[in-house]
Amino acid sequence: MKKILVVEDDSASLMLITEILRGYDYHVVTALDGQSALDVAVRENPDLIILDVMLPSLNGYQVCERLRGMPRFRKTPIIILTVLNEDSHRIRAVEAGANGFLSKPFKRVELITRIKALLPDKSNAAEDTVPLNTAISSMLTALELRCAGSTMSSRRCADLAERLGTVMGIPDGNIRDLRRGLLLRDIGLVACGDVSLVSNDPASQSQHSIRGLQIVGAYGREVIDVVVRYHHCTLKSEDYPEDLSPELLACVRVAIVCNRLEELLYGNGSISVGDACATLTHESEAGLLPKEEVSFITRLIST
Repeated sequence: MKKILVVEDDSASLMLITEILRGYDYHVVTALDGQSALDVAVRENPDLIILDVMLPSLNGYQVCERLRGMPRFRKTPIIILTVLNEDSHRIRAVEAGANGFLSKPFKRVELITRIKALLPDKSNAAEDTVPLNTAISSMLTALELRCAGSTMSSRRCADLAERLGTVMGIPDGNIRDLRRGLLLRDIGLVACGDVSLVSNDPASQSQHSIRGLQIVGAYGREVIDVVVRYHHCTLKSEDYPEDLSPELLACVRVAIVCNRLEELLYGNGSISVGDACATLTHESEAGLLPKEEVSFITRLIST
């Protein structure tokens, strides 16, 4: 039975969350303030932690940061739960190390879906996650041998997309595949004659994106497919996939913005962070890039 630590000083909210979790066979331990949360976490070693922001002694962000400073909790899933729903609070949650952000009042299904995504069944992980990650690692090795520097570039892009996706409220399962898709964004280059990572030729970009989709399509992961295929698009590109579901389009928009930032910072004629932010903002105002994602990413990389 998975153990979840709930840190909440409001008794009614604490009782509600506890009732929901126990209804899904989770073992629940609780704390009423920030300092107690640290003590209970060390004593109980929970599998997942739900943190309210407004807590006595230490707020939820501070608790999250201190937990992340302990080696045993560096990979423990942490969900920030709060009535605060401003953009700055989402960014603060990501900066503190949270895996997710839920606003009160929340729906029962939202909480449980987020928890199940962060605590996958071990049997499923053994059959799915490990082999997929191993296959991705092998593909990245092949791409690095053909095009030196590709792995570092893709990891930078994937790391940033993971942060941006969390801020944008993309579900955790989709964030994992968004990350995988950006790790494999240039895999199509192994099947192309031109292996330049910094080519701005639309035809070349389209070719390796299509080849990449042919390669990763065997995984059967829609998010990976659309990220690999459309990461070079703009909102005005002829092949921009407007007919995708909102969930898939959210991942495509994050991928487009993160890929464009990588091009600006590390491509031919690389520029400073400040100039890159200005360029992204200009391109969003021109309708080439999504404004909300650009707004968030410029804040993330400027802090």
